[in-house]
Amino acid sequence: MSVRIGFIGTGGIAVSHLESLLGDPNAEVVGLCDIAPERIEATRTAVNDAVGAANNSRTLDGVAYTDYNAMLRDEHLDAVYLCLPPFAHGDAEDAVIAAGLPMLVEKPVGLDLAVAARTLSSIQRRGILAASGYQLRYGEILERARQLLEGRTVGMVVVMRFGGTPSTPWYHRQDRSGGQLIEMATHQVDMLRFLLGEVRTVYAAAATRVNNLTRPDYDIFDVNCMTLTFESGVVGNFANNFISRHGSPLEARGLHIFCDGLTLSLTSGLRASYPDHVDEFSFDDEAMVSEDRAFVRAVAEGRPDLIRSDYASAVRTLAVTIAGDRSARTGQPIDVPALLAAEAPGV
Repeated sequence: MSVRIGFIGTGGIAVSHLESLLGDPNAEVVGLCDIAPERIEATRTAVNDAVGAANNSRTLDGVAYTDYNAMLRDEHLDAVYLCLPPFAHGDAEDAVIAAGLPMLVEKPVGLDLAVAARTLSSIQRRGILAASGYQLRYGEILERARQLLEGRTVGMVVVMRFGGTPSTPWYHRQDRSGGQLIEMATHQVDMLRFLLGEVRTVYAAAATRVNNLTRPDYDIFDVNCMTLTFESGVVGNFANNFISRHGSPLEARGLHIFCDGLTLSLTSGLRASYPDHVDEFSFDDEAMVSEDRAFVRAVAEGRPDLIRSDYASAVRTLAVTIAGDRSARTGQPIDVPALLAAEAPGV
């Protein structure tokens, strides 16, 4: 069975998914929807150039739409990818759910927990297969890390992510992107949940220190330090910034887990340090390809068990990042289960 797929949103992350899907003989992209038709054509060109360079004989020929309702009505779809900016979630998901179609929603699944919770309720009520775009869960590196952590007592985790602000026009606005923690570092937060379990409390300090000096309209935090406690008792620190586009120290990156008799470091590869030796692992990881193939197969075979990050899990990751942002603004620790109970009950 060839799974007929439509895209709502054709920006940067959509390009990556489209390149991946053109390599899957079981996937057929038949519709591309964006409010900017020129972006559809730019994406089509970029994808076809990339797959052509990779000697892939398939091309991206999906019909262009500026109205996703028309695409949902006309294209006899089997599934939909929603690759939308954080501020644009809600109505498109409602339309896909009303059409009864499986969907993959790129992260973060929104900026408002209450809206995401309503979407989740509709997904569950209609029995819709709904994945979220946390592709790192599909990589071999996280699978091996989970195996190495099994049966060990984890004491603490330290995470670092540094760089510059993306050039996307809406990114530097809080009401559009939600800032680095919610939009980008959400991947690291989701990795922590995947490896170490649920987060209980978040306490953060953040500021806008550098980028606003040359861009007065820049209102997202560009430096952030966050302390987390997990339901298991693990404690963690997460530092991220948008002020080091010029470069960050090589040692100041990645995720490091400190256990009894083991320190596990995830950077470009995986390093396991034991009292008497060190093991190094490298992976030819194509996590997004694995994610897309799992989603296509899940749709074709009716196999939700193939999805490693469903919509409900994405809402929990969103809650942790929103808790971090609120803690930084209020100066108070945020209890994540209490936040979910208040704004996303039932998640």
